[in-house]
Amino acid sequence: MMRMSVLTGLLALGIGASALWAQPTFVHLKTVDLSSYFTAGGPQGDSVSDVAFDGRNLYVAGFSVANTADPVPVGVLKIENVLSPDVNQWNFLPLISLTQAAQSRSTYVVYKDGFLYLGTGLGDGSGNPARTGVRKFDAATGAQDMNWNGTGVVMPADLTPGTTTRMECVAIDPGYQGSGESLAILARGRGFIFRRDFATGAALPNILATPTRPDNSTTTGMRDISFAPNGDAYLRVDNSVWYAQRTGTDTVAGNRANLLIDLSSDSAFQVLINVLYLPTPSGDLLLFNRRDGNNSFRKVFVYQGSGATWTPYLELDGSEPLPDGTTPDPFARDVLNFTYGDGPDPSAGDVNLDGTVDDADLLAVLFAFGSSDPSADVNGDGTVDDADLLTVLFNFGSSPIARYLFVIQANFVAGDDRLDIYRVNP
Repeated sequence: MMRMSVLTGLLALGIGASALWAQPTFVHLKTVDLSSYFTAGGPQGDSVSDVAFDGRNLYVAGFSVANTADPVPVGVLKIENVLSPDVNQWNFLPLISLTQAAQSRSTYVVYKDGFLYLGTGLGDGSGNPARTGVRKFDAATGAQDMNWNGTGVVMPADLTPGTTTRMECVAIDPGYQGSGESLAILARGRGFIFRRDFATGAALPNILATPTRPDNSTTTGMRDISFAPNGDAYLRVDNSVWYAQRTGTDTVAGNRANLLIDLSSDSAFQVLINVLYLPTPSGDLLLFNRRDGNNSFRKVFVYQGSGATWTPYLELDGSEPLPDGTTPDPFARDVLNFTYGDGPDPSAGDVNLDGTVDDADLLAVLFAFGSSDPSADVNGDGTVDDADLLTVLFNFGSSPIARYLFVIQANFVAGDDRLDIYRVNP
């Protein structure tokens, strides 16, 4: 986080806030070891797989990497109060556990209006709900909605027309020009974006978006998908990124996705190769990881642009300095996944994360003044002092909201499960 003295100096030089944030930047807030929550035979799986955020709490989904007999436990760990700078105020709650396919059959999760939509055993081709499926759970209690889709689960066979043998991921489709959200499901071997109703699980019209090369040859090695706010789709198809321009509720231009970023030198057969569209006021970003099976790409690649035009912008390797000046170890693996979301901003004085900078925040800083209490250390420099007090006073009465990026690293080797949190400025 930028110190008050630095900001004051820049303003004195005539460099205003708009110039400071002319380009999106990432402030590395936390790096946290999650390996003790994802262990062999543990209720949420032995490795992290995906992550979702509800504005205050984080949901980390696990899967089983181990080459063991099926079924195995997988599920969701809920991290309450995850935006608090004091990790001791976080609450780690095992929320969901079920048994599904093992041997690197991945798990994906999204949050929507109080519910989690959890795809487990993804990549499994058995067609057996004891091994795979997409389900709806209450995000507060972890209870499954047994009436969703009539059976409580969406199975590959439900993704029609045609024959679907395995699913790969779930995501939130914002709809064409924000016309209405739905659950999107990708299935390997199919050229469709399958859509389901969040409330009922019922099928909605599919989007035909077959990844098509310039020579008109096609590929359908679906892996992951993310959407721009206008509904444009960005697909991770094996070892490349593809783009489909939305033209209607259930249509994209030419019924096809076009090659956007060619990563054909990477291995085409890796689990957890992911993509994320991250909008910001000063330029939208496209994030993805790369994998070749040798951990050669231990970073998040960030491009900037829009539509079908993107250029490399920066790379995050996990070693970016933290607010207290320490430098964490870089990512040890290229098995990465990510999500983003908006939430209260303690760096702007909302110490208690209730959405408003008020008397409670001021008192918290005053009572902790002179200490190293991380919950009141607004700028994260290790000491609660004048700088923290001034931040609260300058923002008094406001409701500061920040955009956050959450990155998880899957272990594949014991002890490597990890969560990193970045604030995205502006």
